Amino acid sequence: MRNARQASLIALLWLVSSLSFSHDDLVGTRFVAMTGVDSGDCDHPHAPCRTIAYALTQIPPGGTVKVAAGVYAIEGIDVDNLLHGKSGVLGGFSTDDEFRHQDLERNRTIVYGLPPSERQRLLTRGLSLMADQVVQRAAAPATLSEASSRWAALAARQTAANCVQSFAGPFPCRNVDLLAQVQLAELSTRPGSMSNLWGFVDLDDNREYAVVGVSNATVVVDVTDPVNPREVGSVPGNNSIWREVKVYQFFDPALNRHRAYAYITTEAAQGGLQIIDLSNLPTSVQLANTLRDFSTSHTLHISNVDYGSNAALSGREAFLYIAGSNLNGGAYRIYSLSDPVTPQLVTVAPGGTGYMHDSTTLFITDNRTTQCSQGHNPCQVLVDFNESTVDLWDVTDKAQPVRLSATGYPEARYTHSGWPTTDQRFILVHDELDELRIGFQTHIYTLDIGDLLTPRLVTSYYGPDSTTDHNGYVKGNRYYVAHYRRGLEIFDLANPEALREVGKLDTFLSPPENVAGTDGAWGVYPFLPSGNVLISDIDNGLFVLRDNTRVFDTNPGRIGFVGSGITAVESSAGNPLVRRSGGTQGTVSVDYLTRDASATAGSDYVTSSGTLTWSPGDDLDQIIAVPFIDDTTQEGNEQFTIELSNLTGGAVTDGSAQLAVTISDNDAPVVPPPPSGGGGGGGGGLVDILSLFIGCATLALRARRRR
Repeated sequence: MRNARQASLIALLWLVSSLSFSHDDLVGTRFVAMTGVDSGDCDHPHAPCRTIAYALTQIPPGGTVKVAAGVYAIEGIDVDNLLHGKSGVLGGFSTDDEFRHQDLERNRTIVYGLPPSERQRLLTRGLSLMADQVVQRAAAPATLSEASSRWAALAARQTAANCVQSFAGPFPCRNVDLLAQVQLAELSTRPGSMSNLWGFVDLDDNREYAVVGVSNATVVVDVTDPVNPREVGSVPGNNSIWREVKVYQFFDPALNRHRAYAYITTEAAQGGLQIIDLSNLPTSVQLANTLRDFSTSHTLHISNVDYGSNAALSGREAFLYIAGSNLNGGAYRIYSLSDPVTPQLVTVAPGGTGYMHDSTTLFITDNRTTQCSQGHNPCQVLVDFNESTVDLWDVTDKAQPVRLSATGYPEARYTHSGWPTTDQRFILVHDELDELRIGFQTHIYTLDIGDLLTPRLVTSYYGPDSTTDHNGYVKGNRYYVAHYRRGLEIFDLANPEALREVGKLDTFLSPPENVAGTDGAWGVYPFLPSGNVLISDIDNGLFVLRDNTRVFDTNPGRIGFVGSGITAVESSAGNPLVRRSGGTQGTVSVDYLTRDASATAGSDYVTSSGTLTWSPGDDLDQIIAVPFIDDTTQEGNEQFTIELSNLTGGAVTDGSAQLAVTISDNDAPVVPPPPSGGGGGGGGGLVDILSLFIGCATLALRARRRR
């Protein structure tokens, strides 16, 4: 009994301690080591698997496989499980510290079984490819072929394309245009993946920049000309799929100009805090310092700045918040930026605070200041996304931070990040794992902080599918979300407790499934003065986008079909969507009418005509219902068209005014009857058998095609 209790206590202590480390342990991490055995769940660092292939059979959706130093075969393994997203397989760990810290130099994880072309992408996962032992077995080409098909959309850089009939080039869209895409292969460091990004405008010359974290560096891209972005330079960093960026800019009276610095965190061992000097832009960038207070950290935040210029707001002092470091269980650390090249530690979170995954800050000046510690007015509040709760801290007095509240919710699986509304009365909240772990449709939450001591949380958005929401930022009355496999999503904030999607551009095309997962769009930056939006996609690179939702109130918009054509089986109906995009000013309408082509009204479909009307502020899609006539005649596919005309209210046509509707026949061929008469010579029997065989084969083929 004592041994059982001791074992239970050890397991409990391990579970508690694991909460202090990277959040993938909460998803269901699996462990692999050369000393392991392929049995059981391999979900404990003391009982690892022996092979990566076996661990992948045990991993739950969104989970991670941590692999200790050694040599492992990976031939025949789906490349997607190894190389996509933030989860999947990660090397560089050790059994000595129970897989807690990734150290790529000390814990070499060597794999074989994939071609040399995958070397760089494997390195981003902490996996070194043994080139002289590449195994080209029969199973490998099929796996690689499958991977190739998933990457087909990445073969060529996509150029500028307006969002017309819900597509900007190959990317599904709504009220967002593609201005430029910069693929990973175009960057000078040839990274295997992209992580988060930030942006800023140089206050001396008004040039705009994207500062982008990639697997092996931080890259600075000039996006002043948004259709022709230009890499200015890069600063190398330790290999990691995690790299987070923030920027601080200030005026230097001695130089009579502004200076700017980018601050970089990473979960790579010994990465520290890199400080990159941006002051020589648009010519060059260089590493100014590396702060070694900590080895690794997850992300960071800078308070009291304008997020377009990243300059301190009038009368306020900028502070740097570090989240998820390897110290103090990942609790927050606050640094002064009075010396921007050498930030000074001013606050360490009180003991027992817990791991902070991400953060933002509030500056409270209204009557809620009476709820702050010692009645601080104004009151600086840290929003600590603390894995299972949203914690509010009064950090006005940096020497004595005080927790005001900790708000949980029943569906919490991993409280990830969020951002306050402009009036600072609400906080939008993302849980990264509720879709993966519970199987939810997308949930986004809103925290009402009208009372800082007892906030109230509601689900403010239910998505149409299970895609995982990630990082979001508020600008004015819009909320911009990097939504992993849905790309960029833009929400209207007229009612913060009931978000409404008004714009999107789906950067994830490999493959295009909108399901839960942690690959696709990682970061979004919406604060450029030009109004352009930056997106970092893990595999697809940097996107520069035009947000047309900003002109909704001053433009009557465009009316057009969603897509260029539809196909439906004869037993159903053709129900194309018509969308108002690019503006919602005033009342607009459009007439529609069906016209015969190879399909005929009255025998193949029911003729339809009418008028669609949108009121001011309305941009909801409308359906044109056209029933099909399901006859029993075997015939090929047939088409008719639907035409839009007579637009009113100043609206114009979005793309083509005609949509082709294809009716797919669902009738089986008729098996010819057996010949009449004749008493039975062998020839007649053979013809009957052949006819029956041909008829059955045709039916089987048609049934297979339907599937």
